[in-house]
Amino acid sequence: MNPRSKVTIVTAILLMAVITVQPASAAGIAVGPSSQIIDNALREGVFERPLTIFNPSDTDIEIVLNAEGPAKDWIRFSTVDGGEEILKISVPKKGQIPVLMHVTVPDDVANGRYTTQIVVETVPGEDVAGSVGMILKATSALTIMVTDVENVSGDVTSIVVRDTEVDIPLGIEIGFKNTGNVVATPEITAVISHEGSAIDTVSQNDTPVRPASTERIVAYWPNKGHDAGTYQVNVTVSLRGEVLAEEGRTFEILPLGSLTRQGELSDLGYEGALVVGKPIKITGLFKNSGSIATRAKISGEVYQGDNLVDVISGDEMTVRVYSESPLTAYYTPKESGEYAMKICAIYEGKTSDAKDMAFTVQSDDPSSQSMPVTTVTAVAALAFICLVVGGRRYHEKR
Repeated sequence: MNPRSKVTIVTAILLMAVITVQPASAAGIAVGPSSQIIDNALREGVFERPLTIFNPSDTDIEIVLNAEGPAKDWIRFSTVDGGEEILKISVPKKGQIPVLMHVTVPDDVANGRYTTQIVVETVPGEDVAGSVGMILKATSALTIMVTDVENVSGDVTSIVVRDTEVDIPLGIEIGFKNTGNVVATPEITAVISHEGSAIDTVSQNDTPVRPASTERIVAYWPNKGHDAGTYQVNVTVSLRGEVLAEEGRTFEILPLGSLTRQGELSDLGYEGALVVGKPIKITGLFKNSGSIATRAKISGEVYQGDNLVDVISGDEMTVRVYSESPLTAYYTPKESGEYAMKICAIYEGKTSDAKDMAFTVQSDDPSSQSMPVTTVTAVAALAFICLVVGGRRYHEKR
């Protein structure tokens, strides 16, 4: 066998090794749904649509959000709580992140159909396992039908009144869906009765609902100084003077402590760059499985190795009965290294089961972070060098 043949065989073996060591999971990102439409969009109207970004790779990645097309300037993005505008977001490995898209129709556009593309892509230079340096991209189509015809309408999807306790406010929950194309603010009136006589009236008319959105609106009766017993409430829901629903409910005022407080924490995660000196947002989903509204917050311990280095605590939130609500807290790492957290929810004097979370914090000095080289790149480079050097030696011997 001549030297050139030997070099060829060695090269083939190395290239086969490259194929063999490829990771099982392919790099990529996705966004859903693939298309959405906003019908009867009135000028100056504000509309919201959800998006979900998926990351099937083996590493956390930073995603940039953009819009392309004639309606690109109408669109901004935020987290699902509708907070500040975001331009990029971190998506955990093998995970997904929901995003809220806000569309504001200008007051000077013509009626018609406007189509744009929502583009999500990895940050240039982002190291994504299996991507071999490529920028990963996914798109979702958005169509907006602009009109100048105002449509004010809505549906009452539910009226729920649950038992309460002495001196604990009564929550009257209304499910309202805005079926029109302008912001709608339903008026809720509740008349409380006991033993056949009206004893109080409460009203609520300050919750605007965006077009195509469904909201749970809660009107509270203070319930101060009333004895335990059976009570009635008559609920009327109106929209611009038109009655949408009128229904009666019976409820109990029970002695204090009669109703069960119960809850659990799930879907623990974090957002933000894992770098010294930069805050990390810790989020957990609290599910109120008890029979009364409950105030809850996140609390936790931060460890490096076996050493307790810090504690965290979030703001207290009220979680309605049989509802789920995100609880948040913030932590700013002071040193690089491996971290572990034990997180739980504290509610009404009780503590949920603790959840564990681990992550690695990098130094804030860019020079201390070496450029990663993947196994695939290294083996491929070695194969190429062997081919070139072997070929030269073969020609020199000839």
